[in-house]
Amino acid sequence: MQQHEKVTKLVGWFAKAALRHAEALEAMAEDLAAAEVADLNRYYHALQREGGVPDLLRLLEDPDPVIAGMVAVYAMREAPERCVARLSVIAREPGLMGFRAQTALERWESGEWEQ
Repeated sequence: MQQHEKVTKLVGWFAKAALRHAEALEAMAEDLAAAEVADLNRYYHALQREGGVPDLLRLLEDPDPVIAGMVAVYAMREAPERCVARLSVIAREPGLMGFRAQTALERWESGEWEQ
């Protein structure tokens, strides 16, 4: 498999895992949510190794705030200005999505950042 093809697949898998993670959170299925976090970590680290983070950053513009928000959280150290800007928009969303984005922003601003 060529690198571009591999990166494209990893980006797609990351987006799907972000959606499954959000579904698990909504269902209050902690084990499922934790499993998706493990997958997200694996995909993100693979994207870093493959030089695919710029490809992943394109998903900051995804219309689905679940996908864009997860990309912002994972790529915050690589593209802080872009990620903060996207999380600031998502933080205005109602419900859990907005709350989680606001919490991420507060952690970033306070220096307590962790993925």
